[in-house]
Amino acid sequence: MLDLIVSFDRIDEQKPLTVRIDADDATCQILAERFGWLKIDAIHGEITLSRLAGQACYMKGKAEADITQSCVVTDDPVRQKLIIPIDERFAIMDTPKEEELIDPMSVQTEPMNGRDIPVGETIAQLIALEAPEWPRVDDISPVEMKDNDFDASGPFGKLAELKKTR
Repeated sequence: MLDLIVSFDRIDEQKPLTVRIDADDATCQILAERFGWLKIDAIHGEITLSRLAGQACYMKGKAEADITQSCVVTDDPVRQKLIIPIDERFAIMDTPKEEELIDPMSVQTEPMNGRDIPVGETIAQLIALEAPEWPRVDDISPVEMKDNDFDASGPFGKLAELKKTR
């Protein structure tokens, strides 16, 4: 899946190209290690590639990933099912100058690698962005700080003293 690349030339101007995504166990393991997660059980989905005006294309679809991360408090496994909407645009840019012509206020457009669309890598990156940054198990109580937990010599020591006088 990671190496899934679709040539722009495969996309018919009149008919969109549909691609099914199913990651094998080795790919799931590589991505789990890359993202620092405990495990990825599955990645699957479906995308449609459509040509846009000029030398650009639109990638739309949905991917699902079953991931297991480590709780930031307890290190217990946190299992989650991610549903990732895919809505990306790519354009052929033969020179660095063409990249500069993209209006930063317009829809995000990624450059293609030559005439190739990096479908697998794009989906991998979207999965990483969709996952929680600070996963926590559901039944953990919040950590409470007491006023006497502050180090009086630290930067918040003076603030703690001011709070006591009020």
